[in-house]
Amino acid sequence: MSLLREIQNTAIDGTSDLETLLRKCRVLAARLQNQEFKVWVQSELDGYRNEVDIPDYRHFRCHAYGHFAGCFGRQLKNAQIPPTCIPKELREQLTSVDMREGVSALVDLTRDCETGLLHMNWPADTYPLFGDKIYEDMNLMQAWIAIPKSSVVGILSTVRNRILNFALEIEATNPEAGEAMLNVRPIPEEHVSQIFNNYIYGSVGSVASGHGITQTAHQNINAADFDSLASFLRDVGFNEPDISELRQAVDSERTPTKESFGPKVAGWIGKAVGKVAQGGMNISTSVASSVLFEAIKNYYGL
Repeated sequence: MSLLREIQNTAIDGTSDLETLLRKCRVLAARLQNQEFKVWVQSELDGYRNEVDIPDYRHFRCHAYGHFAGCFGRQLKNAQIPPTCIPKELREQLTSVDMREGVSALVDLTRDCETGLLHMNWPADTYPLFGDKIYEDMNLMQAWIAIPKSSVVGILSTVRNRILNFALEIEATNPEAGEAMLNVRPIPEEHVSQIFNNYIYGSVGSVASGHGITQTAHQNINAADFDSLASFLRDVGFNEPDISELRQAVDSERTPTKESFGPKVAGWIGKAVGKVAQGGMNISTSVASSVLFEAIKNYYGL
């Protein structure tokens, strides 16, 4: 069996070892004499160094949660922290994660995860900066990002799918490319690079979709026109009770003077992002908080 067919069969078999699949790809990269594919395969095996940009499928937004304490022993456990309560300059850092681990480490993470969520703690020195401004009369004592196990599984699935697509395109160009002799380039380098960029480092649909939805919000939501905001939310997939709850929140709070909403509106966004994570929406979890934030900003005319 040819190397390309071995790679395809291993990629199709969802129970096969992903490390073994990537090692076969390492051999293919050497025979294709393509440095881009070689570096990607090695990074997926060993992990991405901190100074290296990671592929888009390894970066995603997550929900932040925390434990809070107040006067007279009051406590609030595992409370969601709305993104709008986090200072703008820290929001990306504290609500998103870059998964740089190699595939074997990711497999171990999913295997050891019994709750369906992985936790990544916030730096403790961020708590005093705004921890008393999230919930009234409460101070943030501990906070973390909750990473769904399904997101990590999605990384592994994406790697497998992209390898399959790449191998199929290489075979369509030259079925014998995987058996090339040393120092014999079976496919022109620029052609391999084109296939690599199209099928390995290509853009992810959810990110593009999120960008398009954000643009729609900019174009179709008018300041102080809740009907236009409600129409946008229906298109995204929210139901009438969700929209009614937001209407009550904006009606009961003053119009913000800067990019920080009142606690009721911020709380609605937090709940809405949680609902998106349950599925059935025309928007991905990775872009939900930023899209909703921009939509409500447009309503406020900010």
